[in-house]
Amino acid sequence: MGHRGDLAEAFRSEVGVEFAFLVEDAGFSGPEHTDDGLLFRSASLEVEVWFLDGHEPVVTTLVAPVASDGVRARGAWLDELYVGGGYGPAQDVPGSAPTRRATLKRVHQHAAALRRLMPQLLTAEGAQLIARCHQG
Repeated sequence: MGHRGDLAEAFRSEVGVEFAFLVEDAGFSGPEHTDDGLLFRSASLEVEVWFLDGHEPVVTTLVAPVASDGVRARGAWLDELYVGGGYGPAQDVPGSAPTRRATLKRVHQHAAALRRLMPQLLTAEGAQLIARCHQG
């Protein structure tokens, strides 16, 4: 576990730093540890960032709406939201993470993309964007 455990811990640490804007600026709580990453929650959204260290390691981020009764609805992947919202190509939010350096760089890229999307995601238009992207 040594190397992989160290990378998982480095990943979580980097996510905590890079996604801190969710807590500091957007009123989210967290991060909470999950099996493969970290989860941030607000009254209306959940953001979960994973590092899946399989045959082809990947960093991925899911954004899911939360209903007024607290039930999490089906979410959409960050790269799809980024493209669907007109912010740029999916290549701006890559997932492939074959090395430690690439893994930590992906965290930075995902945080930057989410930071751009947050103003839209926190509106009714954001809920519509998530609904459109998870159907595709």
